[in-house]
Amino acid sequence: MTIIWNNTLETGHRQIDLQHQELVELINELTAALEAGREFDALDDILPRLNNYVLFHFGTEEMLMTGLPADSAHVVAHRQAHGDFTARINALRASAAAGEKLEAGPLADFLRNWLVEHIMRTDRELVALLAPHQPVPPRR
Repeated sequence: MTIIWNNTLETGHRQIDLQHQELVELINELTAALEAGREFDALDDILPRLNNYVLFHFGTEEMLMTGLPADSAHVVAHRQAHGDFTARINALRASAAAGEKLEAGPLADFLRNWLVEHIMRTDRELVALLAPHQPVPPRR
């Protein structure tokens, strides 16, 4: 099952939303490859690209968080969520490298559920926290 990008997934922060759209595309591509039995493509090409893009995206969000107090509950929890996700992806890659078969359904469900949950809660909260710190555009 693919993720359909729509405005309910938007956070209101253009940079974050554009990156989320790219993540949705990569997750859908990975899911489609696994469902089509193209596990080699999924493991050798798509999963590494997804991993790299996730790291880039998390870096963007964490850079945006530098304007917030580093010890705030949101910043601590958000960084922990990023670390947990990265650890899970690394564990999946290690399992696959050890010869374990990736099951399309559970992997797709995990990726879909994690991303949608993360966007709807954690990232929307981040955008709300960032709003007071954003510069006000000059009047024309």
